[in-house]
Amino acid sequence: MKRWRPLAGLLILLAGWSAWCGTASAHLNTYGYSDIEVGEGQIRYSLYLDPREVSQWMDMHSSGVFVLGGGASPGPSRPADESPWTQEELAPLLAESLAVGSGGEKLDPTVAQMGMAERAGAPYLRLDLRYALPRGAKDYTVDYRFFYGEDPGHQNYATIRYDGGGSADLIFTKDHHEANGKLDSQGEAADDGSASVQVPAWIVTLWDYTKLGVEHIWTGIDHLLFITALVLARQRRWGYVKVLTAFTVGHSVTIALAALDVFNLSAAFVEPVIALSIAYVAFENIWLKEIRWRWAVALGFGLIHGFGFAQVLRGALGDRYLLTLFSFNLGVEIGQLAVLAVLLPLLLWAARYKSYKQLSVGASLVIGLIGLYWFATRLM
Repeated sequence: MKRWRPLAGLLILLAGWSAWCGTASAHLNTYGYSDIEVGEGQIRYSLYLDPREVSQWMDMHSSGVFVLGGGASPGPSRPADESPWTQEELAPLLAESLAVGSGGEKLDPTVAQMGMAERAGAPYLRLDLRYALPRGAKDYTVDYRFFYGEDPGHQNYATIRYDGGGSADLIFTKDHHEANGKLDSQGEAADDGSASVQVPAWIVTLWDYTKLGVEHIWTGIDHLLFITALVLARQRRWGYVKVLTAFTVGHSVTIALAALDVFNLSAAFVEPVIALSIAYVAFENIWLKEIRWRWAVALGFGLIHGFGFAQVLRGALGDRYLLTLFSFNLGVEIGQLAVLAVLLPLLLWAARYKSYKQLSVGASLVIGLIGLYWFATRLM
């Protein structure tokens, strides 16, 4: 009985972790995009907002009158590329959520164009804004605060380009929602694209997208459950290395292909298959007496998981797309290794006990049922 106690504790821990994963959802954040051009005495800002978020904001600021669905879906008499909202309706949202300034003074925007546009395979509300820089402007600031009250995980992928050359790729989040830079007397960028105080643009990109990769794997509950199922069956230590390497190679390839729009698969196909991959590996842990080709399974399903990872990058790659891809993939690996650094030692310790097989079967059964549940719900 004493031998069973630590294993029972570990089984409860794994089952609890799996059950929590089953009630959690993966990748719930919404996204937006900002294409910002600085120079020629003005700032040209192309802003892409999720119409569902805009509709929710409108409902919450409609004096208690809620309209389900809002105006996000074009009516039969309205062209598909026409904005569901007027400039007057959007003015309070812009005034509250976006502040562009220079010299400590807020600049007033002019709406050059507005309408619906597709980006990353999804419809977005696009606003083309113009901000006139004052004569002799020496700096500029952008403060992006859209939807954080309703969706603290909201992210906006921004690319800032300068007419004089240089660019910066960064991510606006609730905790990092400002960008700024210096200008010369002609309103051109005075440096080669710094998007934060005294920090080179490439470091901003490296940090932001590495952090994004870490957060994506830690909040990607389905990916974490798949990794757990991969290593749950007892293997030789070299087997663990081959499995994890194969999974990394698989998802790294398809992250690049999908993010660069070289080849992509629909999320309607990818998400159910990811759930099915969890169930398959978990049940394989139960019915296989010996794990031999787990690395091949990890490689094959890693290719599918890569498409899931890459969904967050579609439409977000700017001028430094190679650095962005590298940084995001680096973050995914750091997040994955951090989880494995805790999980693998526990499993290797537990594998010394004869009752480890029962523990593995119990945890795999829980994970497999969660995978099947997700598969069914994602198909529907």
